[in-house]
Amino acid sequence: MIRHRVHTAAGPRPLGPVAHFTDPEQDVLLLHHVLELSAAEVAEPSRPGRIAFRRGAANPNGSTNVLRSDVLGALGVLKVATADQLQRLLCPGAASNKAIRQALGDLALHGLVASDGNTKDRHKTWRLEGMAGLEAAGHVLGLPRSDMGGTARGAGRSGAQHAMAVNETVLAFVLGGSAPGAAGGVGTVRSWSTETEFPLPGGRRKVRPDGVWQAPEIGVPVLMVEVDRSTMAPADVAAKFPRYRELFRTKVRDNDPALADQESADRTVHWWRRTWPGHTRPGYPPVALVVTDAGPVALANRQQAVANLARDAWGGSWWTIRTHNADGDGWREYDDAVPVISTTLELLAEHGPLGPVWWRYGRQGRHSLLDALEGPDTREAYDERQEAREEKADQEHQEWMRTLACADCGSVPLNQSTEEYGSKGRQIWTRRPGGRCWDCHEKEQQRRQEERQAKAQARRLEAARAANAQLRPCWTCWGSIGGKADSELELTGKAGPDRLECPQCVSDQEVQELGPLVLPAPTKREQVAALLSAPDDPWWDVRVLHAKLHPVKDRAA
Repeated sequence: MIRHRVHTAAGPRPLGPVAHFTDPEQDVLLLHHVLELSAAEVAEPSRPGRIAFRRGAANPNGSTNVLRSDVLGALGVLKVATADQLQRLLCPGAASNKAIRQALGDLALHGLVASDGNTKDRHKTWRLEGMAGLEAAGHVLGLPRSDMGGTARGAGRSGAQHAMAVNETVLAFVLGGSAPGAAGGVGTVRSWSTETEFPLPGGRRKVRPDGVWQAPEIGVPVLMVEVDRSTMAPADVAAKFPRYRELFRTKVRDNDPALADQESADRTVHWWRRTWPGHTRPGYPPVALVVTDAGPVALANRQQAVANLARDAWGGSWWTIRTHNADGDGWREYDDAVPVISTTLELLAEHGPLGPVWWRYGRQGRHSLLDALEGPDTREAYDERQEAREEKADQEHQEWMRTLACADCGSVPLNQSTEEYGSKGRQIWTRRPGGRCWDCHEKEQQRRQEERQAKAQARRLEAARAANAQLRPCWTCWGSIGGKADSELELTGKAGPDRLECPQCVSDQEVQELGPLVLPAPTKREQVAALLSAPDDPWWDVRVLHAKLHPVKDRAA
């Protein structure tokens, strides 16, 4: 039936009913039929490409259907706005807001909008009027009456300063930064909703953000926006964030058939994941705090004060791994934390939402929106830092290991400088720069031991040679009683008093089987001479002894 009435208003066309109308024009025509306007009240455009239309009886100000529809939609989102704000939002390239004022005038004639007062800058404020205005705006936005909220009646009487600050925030998001080279805006006014109420568990308390922004096209399913005009105490502003966390903690039943076999407690999901799907970041949906109406220093101090007071809501929990020896370094888990980003309205208007204007609580510096939404001190960042520490430690260890290369064989230790060797690992061997490996160390110790033994043996041999040189010579060869120097049979100690021959002569006698050596007995002349003076014979005592032990007559035998 409505399509037929639109066809009647548009006139016959060969392409079928309303085929030559654009979607916004069809929406406006449907809106007129809701208001029971006649077909004659729909104005025809003067010519393509213009925003001014020939004035009709229904719209004496000459506004276009499309522009009136856009104005209704914008007021349905913003609730109260000035013509200048609507012009910047809907017709940013227009030289003035005359077309917006014309649309507002025509809508006011139909009882859809009204003005309550002026801002402090003497700009007239406009709002939706009554049920008709809400239903008309809801039709443009495709929302039921229950989702449209109120009409903000009376807000303009006091200048609607807070609403104006919220509108400027929306404008900064939609239009982007005003500075040269600043990033552009994101989305449209229809990406926003304002004064949306979310009941807390129990139903008596509610959370009502100043704005709810959806931009899934850039990876932001939803962003709650709080605008602070520096009129509240920082503690009151900070108290909002624990309520957001309480709101986001709420879970609802998940009717996914794949979970039918699970327990009831396991078949729950956070309500916001179903309302705004597409969340990939840890934690709850983010909240943006936009502060204004104070100097730069005061605004910076205010943001810091709010951050300190609300730390429990956004800080997350701190985790460490003691075995990593990371000097207290760790990461934060944000599963039960509300990500909070903050900026000033002045920075936001200058650089836009995608510019480096956002301070993520718990993180240093200002960042773009998407960078600021990434949580600081995450497990991924910790793993990267830990990997870098391990690589650095490994490099330092390898460099240290290269200084421990064995001085003899050149081998480089692989993993450690201190190892256990010996029986059952009881001996700890620590490699030092310029030192040796364990094997070469053992060889060196053995060589030194052998060298010490050789030197000790040489000293003993020299002492033996000196002592034997003072003794009587060998009876057979008249050499040293200790034997020939450096011979295999040379005595390494002092010869005994009963030795008569050197080791070589003794060996020769044993080979020839000559038997024991018996020295000749002293003659009578030698015996008489020994009575007068000491004999000069070194073997005298032995000869006398042998003469007693082996008498001459027995020898002959």
